[in-house]
Amino acid sequence: MNETTTITIARTTRQRLAHVTFHGKPLKTADETVTALIEEHERRQFWEAMDAIDPDEYEAQAREEGAWPAEGEYAAEEQMIRAQESTA
Repeated sequence: MNETTTITIARTTRQRLAHVTFHGKPLKTADETVTALIEEHERRQFWEAMDAIDPDEYEAQAREEGAWPAEGEYAAEEQMIRAQESTA
């Protein structure tokens, strides 16, 4: 079981936490609510960072670091893409 602590929180904030729904479902405890909100915040930060990546700069850096696949090294991925395109 996780160790619990006491935090100071305004009564109005606690009341608001009690009414938060996440993906349409009410959360049972303040801990569940805070955890869900933190995880959602982290997901948004991740996707914002991904959106900020310039594909050409990423490729250039990966090539410089030797992490970009050489011709023929990603044949399996190309086959999956072609299969998806042919069913679309």
